[in-house]
Amino acid sequence: MKKWFFFSAVFLSFLDLESRAGVFETGAGYSYRQSSYNGGAYTRMKSWNATFGYFFTQDSEVEFVYSDSTTNEFVPNVQDIQYRDRVYSLNLVYHFFSESDPVRPYVRCGVGQLNRDATGTYTGGFSPAGRLDQVTVIGGLGVKAKIAGQFSIRAEATSFLTGGSISTWQDNFALSVGGTFYF
Repeated sequence: MKKWFFFSAVFLSFLDLESRAGVFETGAGYSYRQSSYNGGAYTRMKSWNATFGYFFTQDSEVEFVYSDSTTNEFVPNVQDIQYRDRVYSLNLVYHFFSESDPVRPYVRCGVGQLNRDATGTYTGGFSPAGRLDQVTVIGGLGVKAKIAGQFSIRAEATSFLTGGSISTWQDNFALSVGGTFYF
C-alpha cells in the first residue's frame, strides 16, 4: 500500500492543478456475456457497476467504483458453480482531449478490495473455496461520448490485476457500457 500512495503522489505532482471545484460525476454500467457449448454446458456472466467521481482538475478525477458480478459455469455431470464478485475501488482517472470535445478517451488506475463468494459442486461432491478476499490493482481504458451537456455514454475495458501483477490482466477482464451524468 505504501508503494501505491507513493506512486499516486508522484502522478499527482505532474498534473496541471487548475481548479475544478464542484464538478462531480456519477455513472453506471452493465455487461453481459454468455457462451454455450455442446451437451448443454454454458458460462454466463452478468456484471454492473456504479461510479462516483470528483474532478480536481479539468482532466483528472478521483473516483469510487462499486462493481458486482455473477458468473455461472455449468457442465453436465462435471460442475455447477456460481461466483459472486464484489469489488470496491478507489481510482485516479485521467481524461484526454478537452472537456468540450464530443469524445474523451481516458485511463484508470487504482486499488480495490475483491470479495468473492463461490457456491456449487464439482464431480464427486467437491465444492469451491467458499470465500476469497484480496486487495487488487485496477487498470482500465475507456471512452466517453457526449450526448447532451451533462450526459455522456461510455464504453470501457477494465482489468483487476491479481496481486498487482500486470501478467494477470487477462484473468479478470471486463468490457462494459454505461452512462455518466455530470453535476
